[in-house]
Amino acid sequence: MGRSLLGIDMDEQAVRVVELKRRRGLWTCPHCGIAPVAPGVIYEGSVEDVDGLATAVHQAWSSSGSACARVALAMPDATLITQTIRLPAGLPDEQLEILVELEAAQYMPFALEDASLDFCILGPAGSDEIDVLLVIARRAGVQRRLDAVAAAGLHAVVMDSEALALQAAAAQGGWRGLPDGAAYQLAWGLAMHRYAG
Repeated sequence: MGRSLLGIDMDEQAVRVVELKRRRGLWTCPHCGIAPVAPGVIYEGSVEDVDGLATAVHQAWSSSGSACARVALAMPDATLITQTIRLPAGLPDEQLEILVELEAAQYMPFALEDASLDFCILGPAGSDEIDVLLVIARRAGVQRRLDAVAAAGLHAVVMDSEALALQAAAAQGGWRGLPDGAAYQLAWGLAMHRYAG
């Protein structure tokens, strides 16, 4: 079994932490924790107070009892631009990345150097094209979340969108077994990154 990964959900009310283990095909949650977020630390999905968020992250991690310091985070969907684009199939990775950046520029209301972008190939779209999911966030928004986690003594290894993490959680449903399980659904989905692939 590989190294553990904590899923961390951050919103205006609380930080939630979940660590998952899989034994004999069954999910268990040996560690979960929650801590309140002070008013004004996060506003409409944007981190306004990195130190305040770091305090809440550290409290949630401590309350979980987990020794794991590797974490998966998510950006709120309201802070993301997502778009499916169609590109020629069979391109080398370097050319694909260049084309993705060129396509991304037309969807961004800010400069490319201020963006944090990622993409994944969804699959073929006809015989000579592919569909690509493009996800764009402001670099500063991503960095504030990463800074808060680092200040709490943790190391971010995954950054996802909330919608994709919730899809992963819904597919498994194990979070329902937690006390106040729905509150932990996003963190559960993020913790599942350890088991993907």
